[in-house]
Amino acid sequence: MTLLELKRREIGLKQIEVAAQIGMNKSLVSQVERLHRKPWPKLRVKLAEALGTHEGKLFDDDGWPKKITAKM
Repeated sequence: MTLLELKRREIGLKQIEVAAQIGMNKSLVSQVERLHRKPWPKLRVKLAEALGTHEGKLFDDDGWPKKITAKM
């Protein structure tokens, strides 16, 4: 799981709702969350704004969504 997906779920939004807010397709949001597609800079900013946070909290220095490590 990525911090992007976790944040979206924490605030109670579905992928389709985020996609509508940023004017993109739901499949794009899914691909980014699942690390199948690297988001371009403007998309990273839009995603962060839609989730009410700063881009640097959700994405690493290379532009990929930050991963969550499982704690046991």
